Amino acid sequence: MTLSRRAALSLGISGVLTACATSGVAMLPPDQRRDAERVAHYLNGLRGVTAEFTQTGPGDDVSAGRFSYDPGHLRLDYVTPHPMTLVAANGRIVMNDSATGAVTHLSLSRNPLGLLLRTPIRFDHGIQITGVQRGVNSLQISAAEADNPSQGLLTMQFADRQDQLTLIGLDGVDARQHRLVLHIRRLQEGTVFPAGTFSPPEG
Repeated sequence: MTLSRRAALSLGISGVLTACATSGVAMLPPDQRRDAERVAHYLNGLRGVTAEFTQTGPGDDVSAGRFSYDPGHLRLDYVTPHPMTLVAANGRIVMNDSATGAVTHLSLSRNPLGLLLRTPIRFDHGIQITGVQRGVNSLQISAAEADNPSQGLLTMQFADRQDQLTLIGLDGVDARQHRLVLHIRRLQEGTVFPAGTFSPPEG
């Protein structure tokens, strides 16, 4: 398995896991609770998302391609270093490596990427909010499964300008402590995806 493929399969997580993380948003300070609620509202409103992405993972491996998202569904079409397709939906991840012909299946229940694909996304039920951080025109929120945080931590990064959020990245570490960064740019909404866009690759 190539490094880029390992990075793709570990997509979805971030930062350092903390034993003292709290469940939901009830224990957050009021300003962080509002930010968490803004993020959930933004994510639940996304429809027909397309973007470009650049991904780095273990060993500083770099890959890039096209990002497609609809509630409960994610597709990554890798262009470099070689064509690959990742589809995450309906409780599983299916990865097709065109260079080798290998098709790999993973369960979303054991991957923090599943946090992004819940419908609706809620931070008050079954999820640990481990951190909310503000920067200059930026916001990020980290979350994990409340009942199994060892599966990994997902940090979602947003541009925050004039009270408008835009998803710009995922940064994470999976249960095997493999870290990667997914930079998202040129995000657009409103795409009508052809039938079968989020059907798993064959194999």
